Amino acid sequence: MGWKTCMEDRISGLPDEILCHILSFLYTKEAAKTSILSHRWKNVLASVSSFDFCVQSPNMVSDRCAGFVDRVLALGGSSYIHRLRLECANIEDYFSRIDAWICTAISRKVVELDLCLLSYSRQSSFELPRSLFMCDTLEVLRLRVKSNLITKPPTSNCFPSLKFMHVTLYRPFYDSTLYRTFYDSTRNLFSCCPVLEDLIIDGFVHHKPAFLFNVFAPKLKRLEINLYVILDRKCNHPNGWNLEDKFWKNAESLSKAKIALRVPATGYPGDVYLWQLLHYADQLSRLLAGINKVTYLSFAAPISEGPDVIHRYRLPKFHNLNHLKLHLQTCCAGKSLTKWLDVSPKLEHLVFKKNIQWCWKHAEGYLVAHKWRPPESVPVCLLSSLKTICIRGFCGRPYEMEVAKYLLKHGEVLTKVTIFYTNDLGVAEEMRVRQELSKFPRGSKTCQVELLELKS
Repeated sequence: MGWKTCMEDRISGLPDEILCHILSFLYTKEAAKTSILSHRWKNVLASVSSFDFCVQSPNMVSDRCAGFVDRVLALGGSSYIHRLRLECANIEDYFSRIDAWICTAISRKVVELDLCLLSYSRQSSFELPRSLFMCDTLEVLRLRVKSNLITKPPTSNCFPSLKFMHVTLYRPFYDSTLYRTFYDSTRNLFSCCPVLEDLIIDGFVHHKPAFLFNVFAPKLKRLEINLYVILDRKCNHPNGWNLEDKFWKNAESLSKAKIALRVPATGYPGDVYLWQLLHYADQLSRLLAGINKVTYLSFAAPISEGPDVIHRYRLPKFHNLNHLKLHLQTCCAGKSLTKWLDVSPKLEHLVFKKNIQWCWKHAEGYLVAHKWRPPESVPVCLLSSLKTICIRGFCGRPYEMEVAKYLLKHGEVLTKVTIFYTNDLGVAEEMRVRQELSKFPRGSKTCQVELLELKS
C-alpha cells in the first residue's frame, strides 16, 4: 500500500496554472522535455509565459537551438509572454532571427526582457528594433552587450512603462568606428524614461571617445553605477566618462544611490595618470552634486582618495543623508572619512571598509604612509545624529586606533560601534586592541562596542 502511494503521480493532478508556474523556473529546453509525458503536458508548455533561451556560436547544435526557439515561440501563438531571457553569442550569425524573437515577445505583450547579445566580430553591429523602445507593456529591461549593439530610441513616447533598467557593458572594442558608433547611440538609451524607478549601469568604459550618460528619469528612486575605466597610457587630456547636465535637473525623487568607479592602480606614466585621475575625480564630484538629496549612499572610488587628488575637489552637502557606506581603499582613507562626515549633518548610520590589500602607489613605485589628523572642528553628525558605526577590515594599526578613539570620544549619541578585524590580526594583537578600545573615552554613556572577526 505504501509503495503504491509513493508511485502515485501527484504532479499531474495539479491545475494547469500551477504546472505552468513550476515550468517557468526551468530552462525552456528542460521544460520542453516534459511534453513527451502526455498531450496535456504539451498543452501546458504552450501556456508557459516565461522563457529562457541560450544560442551560442553557429554549428549544428546551435542551429538546432535557434530552430528550437522558433518552434517554442510559435507554439504559444499570440498568448501573453511575461518574461523572455535570450542569451546569444556571435549574434552576427543570427541578426534576423534575434530581431524576430524580440519583436515576437513585444507583440505578445512582454513584461520582462533580458537580452545578452555578444559578438566577437569588429565588422558588424546589431540594432535593437524600434518597437522595443515603444512597447507599452515592458516594465523590466536587462541588457548585456559589447560594442556591437546600436540603440536608436525615439525622442518621444519611449519606454512608457519601463520601471527597471540594468545595462552591463562588456569590455569594448576600442580604437574603431564601431566603438564610437556604439557609445554615440548608447548615450541616448537613458534619455527618455518617464516612469523609470531603478537604473543600474555597470561594466567597462574606455576613456576615449567620451561615454556620455544623457539621463532623463524624473521618477528615478534608485541609481547604481559600477564602472571600470580603461585608461590610456598616452592621453593626458581625457574625454572619458561624463554625465550631462540634464541629469541634475531630474534627480529630485532619487533616494538611494550606489556609486563605484575603478581605474587601474599602477602601470601608467605619472603625469598621464594624474591628469586622468583628476578628470574622473571631477566627474565624480559633478555626479555627487547632482544626487545630494539621497538618504542612502554607497560610495567606492579610490581615485577620489589619492594624495594628489583628495584636496582638489569638494564634496557637496548631503542634507538628507542618514545611511552612508564607504569603501576606503587608499592611504588617505582617514582624510576621506573626515570629509564625508563634514558634509553629512544628519547622518545616523555609517559603515566603512578599509581595504588593506589596495595601497596607493606613486609612479616612482614607493608606498606612501599618511598619518590621520583629526578635523579642526567636530562634524555636526557626531554631536547630534550618528547612532551606529560599523568598521570593516580593521587591522589595529596606530592611525586606525586614532580614528576609532576620535569617533568614540565625540560620538555623543552613539548606541553601537561594531569593529570587524581581519583574520591575520593574531590572538595577542586582538587582546591588545580590545583592551585599548575599552579604555578610550566615550561621548555616549549608552554606546556598546563590539569587536568581531571578519569572516571571509
